[in-house]
Amino acid sequence: MDQGAVQGAARPRPDGMVHEGVPYREPALLARELQVPVDEALRDGGRVVAVLDGPNRAALESVLGPAAADVEWCDPTEVHRVPAFTVASRWARLTRRNPRPEARTTVIAQHLELPGVGQAHWIRLDAALNVALADLPVTMLCPCRDDDLDLLLRASHPALRVDGRSLPTGPQRDPGELVAAYPPPPPPDLGPPLAELTVTLDTLPAARRLVAETAPVAGLDRERTADLVLAVNEIATNSVEHGPGHGRLRLWARDGLVAEVHDVGRMAVPFPGIVAPPAEGARGRGLWLASELSDVLQVWSDDSGTTVRLLVEPGRGAG
Repeated sequence: MDQGAVQGAARPRPDGMVHEGVPYREPALLARELQVPVDEALRDGGRVVAVLDGPNRAALESVLGPAAADVEWCDPTEVHRVPAFTVASRWARLTRRNPRPEARTTVIAQHLELPGVGQAHWIRLDAALNVALADLPVTMLCPCRDDDLDLLLRASHPALRVDGRSLPTGPQRDPGELVAAYPPPPPPDLGPPLAELTVTLDTLPAARRLVAETAPVAGLDRERTADLVLAVNEIATNSVEHGPGHGRLRLWARDGLVAEVHDVGRMAVPFPGIVAPPAEGARGRGLWLASELSDVLQVWSDDSGTTVRLLVEPGRGAG
């Protein structure tokens, strides 16, 4: 696997990310806290996206009045059905694709209880946001029950929004340390694959053909198939050229097509595919491109080897 690492903790810049936690006790108080920044963002022509549960959404809609129609409301269950790193990547894409790039994007992203989404998801997400969005013109406002203040907000939010003021929280934990302390669960067993192939330099063309031939079984159209073929080629090429020289490609039909490349190499990349490598960099492009082309990219790496899984879903498109 590619041994290049994308490092660095977030350092907010005036034209870059603003990441504030918003502690609250009840929906009405949260709505009043959010009303001013949302009104200001909309007045400046910015894009506002809100991921809130039912009571908090209703309260915010009430205080915004007609302006609520200009907010893009998202279902928390849909947003967080994917891993934390994927959520962070999608917010980064949304910001980069703002139809008015001269205006800031504002995202209200509530920390809430969801089936199958534990506390580690929010910690990993906030750490990833501090890396993925560091240099982008986006304001992330993260409402969280105030009884979870210390662990969920202070560790990775440079400031808290309280009574209309931005209050610094003090030194932040390094994002890499946070994700190391809260690693993702191990890759789930997907059962027998539809197809598999040993990947070497000589079999890279066969690997691309295998993905293309298997994709229709999972309902992928020509465009989505092309995306996955290119993404798998990048990951397999990394395994061959920068890893042990060979790996194993496996494919499953699971809500689309899942492609996995496993090898015995170790990858020391804390945020795989999260940010684009520098233009002068020679490493890290494969993971970035694979993440951009797929709907979900996940990486697990330990002493037993590295597993990269990609999911491409029918008719969705990455982001």
